Amino acid sequence: MSNPRNGDTKPPCLPRNGLVKIPTQANGLGSASITKGTPAVKNRLCQPSSVPAILSPALAHRSDLPIPSLASPLSLATLASVSSPPGASLVGLNASEGSEQPSPEQLPGSPSERQLAVDEKILNRLFWYFSACEKCVLAQVCKAWRRVLYQPKFWVGLTPVLHTKELYNVLPGGEKEFVSLQGFAVRGFDGFCLVGVSDLDICEFIDNYPLSKKGVKSMSLKRSTITDAGLEVMLEQMQGVVRLELSGCNDFTEAGLWSSLNARITALSVSDCINVADDAIAAISQLLPNLTELNLQAYHVTDTALAYFTAKQGYTTHTLRLNSCWEITNHGVVNMVHSLPNLSVLSLSGCSKVTDDGVELVAENLRKLRSLDLSWCPRITDMALEYIACDLHKLEELVLDRCVRITDTGLSYLSTMSSLRSLYLRWCCQVQDFGLKHLLGMGSLRLLSLAG
Repeated sequence: MSNPRNGDTKPPCLPRNGLVKIPTQANGLGSASITKGTPAVKNRLCQPSSVPAILSPALAHRSDLPIPSLASPLSLATLASVSSPPGASLVGLNASEGSEQPSPEQLPGSPSERQLAVDEKILNRLFWYFSACEKCVLAQVCKAWRRVLYQPKFWVGLTPVLHTKELYNVLPGGEKEFVSLQGFAVRGFDGFCLVGVSDLDICEFIDNYPLSKKGVKSMSLKRSTITDAGLEVMLEQMQGVVRLELSGCNDFTEAGLWSSLNARITALSVSDCINVADDAIAAISQLLPNLTELNLQAYHVTDTALAYFTAKQGYTTHTLRLNSCWEITNHGVVNMVHSLPNLSVLSLSGCSKVTDDGVELVAENLRKLRSLDLSWCPRITDMALEYIACDLHKLEELVLDRCVRITDTGLSYLSTMSSLRSLYLRWCCQVQDFGLKHLLGMGSLRLLSLAG
């Protein structure tokens, strides 16, 4: 799957209240809501045009399946016909988790077909072939299928995305009742993304999700009105959280971070939060000694903030993404390379004041880098690419999107890099056919993007 930060490929259409697989992205823990006009790509949610097919084409043509009758329309398609009608919730938030489903004896087909279709050994192998959306549909076919599908192994790596309106059922009297999250607990989800929630919603979630106190490892809050008090309660009550994302949350302050952040957090992503500035970075550096990954999009962070990191973080932190930090200059890069010498992933995307001199500092001091993102840095020239080619011998990914001053000469420098596997040159308007000929000898290159 293409990286969403690069903008080439749209994310797959998934139900708004469905299970969304969170891929590795530019801001680490998940996509961020970015203010209009910034170079980052906004999130998009889209509704599926139809219910996903029950039998995938890849499965239908498999000849090595031990149960050929399951690939026939008679058994699988017939069983699927008893699933819930189009429009029903795929996750089970809008539809009751305890809704009645047909038992195996009630399913269509001959007794032998019914027995085969509910054999747990067969189902445990069969269901690995389906996507998350398809599994949500298949779980509504019958109790036997649901029992097999609700094993945690089928949901590893997936994060439920819950919007505020999906957290409550409206009772006949007009009162609201928090939905049952038992179905999520059975499947063992250890990460959640909550969209548009308030302090009260978070407290209700903690009280109603059985695994919230110890079992949830990752929390993402997007476009929410959480305050300092809500943030403090959440991190105090949810003792298992080690990965935290705050995106588009403008009601908490830097003082709230000072009172809330816990040393157990190892990955933090903060984007589009208007109150985040240098003091927030000071809080992060002093309160999170075990930080391994920091993703930051903040317009008011200056060079001073990058000098706050301690020697402990210099040893543990391997990923730093500074996206659209407009005030960062080469002086900030000096502070960063001396504070965090063990970085393997660095993004300066949208740090428009960084020049070739800043890239030279990175190349000379961060020799362990495997991924470098310099997209939307208009002051970068071919000279920066020469520094990269000479010193970053372990670099595997280089992103140069919208570096409009790069020419064919710069590509000749990159052609000497034997480790480079992914190169992004989108909207580099001065790169021409002659420059691309330099790349023909790069045997390690696996991905080349020339969009625009």
